[in-house]
Amino acid sequence: MNDQKVKEKPKELILAKRLIDECKLDEADQLIKNFEEKGGHTLHDIVLCHLLKCELLYWQGLYKDVVKLAEKTYKESLELGKNLLSVDILLIMANALVWLAQLDKLHDVIKQGEELLKILTQEFPADYKQREAYIAFLKGWFFLSKGDADLALKQFELSLSLREELGAKPEITFSLVGIAWVFMFLNVNFDRALKFLERGMTIAEESGNKWCIGYVLNGMGFLHGSKGELDRSIMLHERSLTIFNDLNNKYMVAWILNLLGGRYNMRGELDRSIRFYEQSMALYKELNNKARMAGVFNNLSYGYKMRGELDRALECIEQALALHQEMGNSRYIAGLHDFLIQILIDRGDLERARISLRDFEQLNNQLKDKQINLIYLFDKALLLKTSHRARNRAKAEEILEQLLEEEDLAYEIKIGALLNLCELLLTELRITNDLEVLDELNQFIVRLLDIAEKSHSYSILCESLLIQAKLALISLNLEKAQKLLTQGQKIAEKYGFSPLARKISNEHDKLLKQLSMWENLKESEASLNERIELARLNEQMENMIRKRAIEVPELSDEEPVFILIVSEGGRPIFSQSFIEDQSFEDHLFGGFFTAINSFISEKFSEGLDRATFGEHTLLMNSVSPFLMCYVFKGQSYSAQIRIRYFIDKIKHDEPVWQTFKKFHQVNKEVQLKDIPSLEPLINEIFIRKTIHLNGLV
Repeated sequence: MNDQKVKEKPKELILAKRLIDECKLDEADQLIKNFEEKGGHTLHDIVLCHLLKCELLYWQGLYKDVVKLAEKTYKESLELGKNLLSVDILLIMANALVWLAQLDKLHDVIKQGEELLKILTQEFPADYKQREAYIAFLKGWFFLSKGDADLALKQFELSLSLREELGAKPEITFSLVGIAWVFMFLNVNFDRALKFLERGMTIAEESGNKWCIGYVLNGMGFLHGSKGELDRSIMLHERSLTIFNDLNNKYMVAWILNLLGGRYNMRGELDRSIRFYEQSMALYKELNNKARMAGVFNNLSYGYKMRGELDRALECIEQALALHQEMGNSRYIAGLHDFLIQILIDRGDLERARISLRDFEQLNNQLKDKQINLIYLFDKALLLKTSHRARNRAKAEEILEQLLEEEDLAYEIKIGALLNLCELLLTELRITNDLEVLDELNQFIVRLLDIAEKSHSYSILCESLLIQAKLALISLNLEKAQKLLTQGQKIAEKYGFSPLARKISNEHDKLLKQLSMWENLKESEASLNERIELARLNEQMENMIRKRAIEVPELSDEEPVFILIVSEGGRPIFSQSFIEDQSFEDHLFGGFFTAINSFISEKFSEGLDRATFGEHTLLMNSVSPFLMCYVFKGQSYSAQIRIRYFIDKIKHDEPVWQTFKKFHQVNKEVQLKDIPSLEPLINEIFIRKTIHLNGLV
């Protein structure tokens, strides 16, 4: 068959293809330019050269240029008769359309390529199978973008099976990432998604293809970010960013910078987050990618809203809206109306918010999409809730409760609905002082905690624990409030939410200072309204609903007083005083030793980590077989960082740790002379304070 004859490829193009596969894109680009300048080529070689240019542009992230050149090259290829080159051009065009999210055109181009492949004879089965796998892979992305998990998975698995038969390692990697994406975004099974990404990483590293490695690293960063594991997510994104910077792939660099902006936003580091968004925006503007620019404008709007800069937030969301209106993306426009309405409500511009809701209603009626309708109803409830009229607020409550009955309600709306219901109940509680309302409020917070945990929304989980602690406080259950604060701080620290951890720690410190006041409230039978004011419950609820940035005091050094290491039974193993007055030290030690024993038996075993003793605070950390006690004046958070650093140092110094354990076994107390390195370590951490706290949070 004449359209399938093997044509000898020019050596320059064979080498250019090899260089592209090795991610040596600049060298490949120069070689292709030299080939074109030489001139005198057959139509077949011109088409092959243009196909390679499409590949080169694809790996550089210039997807619009890929589509433009591919459309021209496809027309050229038709003059050669029916051939695989035409199929390849259609498939590289379709792959670029995946990144441009042009689903209708993507569907048509895939279908066109599939139909052309079917009419070609299978003279070279491996070549045919390679294209068949590519088509299945592209169909997988199409169905993934449409939200059809079953069909997406079926196509990705078919592409994987065919590519494994061919032994094409980079392509195998992409199929594995596609499967991981289905589990991550549609089936929400992070463990299974991670297994496919890990397989993908192994094969990508075996292939040596830098683009593949960077792509999988970014996918793993996205996954860990979705799980709330922010430190690991940021590390993986940064590794990916380094690779794509080296490859000079501006699109991927812009994408990763945008993701990093999101991760730092989640951590509460808003200034840093906005800097990443702005860097991403600059690159997308250079690429003239309006869809991605609109996405970054939306993210910037969110960051400014959190920072309380509502005018700038409004300006950014309006720019995002204008871009999507220019492109005619109705679904995206509907989603932006949601955020626009919330910004306008926060600004107090309720009339304009109502106008935006009417525009949203028209879009909702046109789209007839269930998820869009649920968002519309949520925004309608938010506006009704701003009314001073009781019946409008009752209607808002009714809508929010109806939304919570929807099985497939997005978790962000569930959380928003629950928080707004809690605020409505809190208003009712202030008016009525009815304990039944308090019980209902507690039930909603329990639901909120459950959703936050299941959706890996750990910042919401921690802030919900803070609300739960304040509810325990107004119920005068002081010990429960302390336990919840301890729990919330530990989760915030585990997942890298440093400002939130500091905020919760400061709330705990305030509570300890006010314990006597709260104890007296039990006797005076103060009203619920008075207790709500003292607990600042309204403030916390409003901050969560408005998604405001977490404000915490600057870290300040505590004043060390005493370090005591005791056995788990309370027997002293080591002590170090930072006080020169011997009589005061003796008095202090006796008092604290009594307090520590009491704390171990009554509180620490039940989840509390600190207590007050006059103007001093006692921190307790368990490191089996010891309990590390630190007495100080000042902020607990800085003290916690310092004592943990001290514990980490001695525990991971094998000779030091073994000496402590040996003295413990023979019932002897460790002296500074027994461990020569101990005194300089204590001086460095607690006296000279050369440890930079911000680097340890």
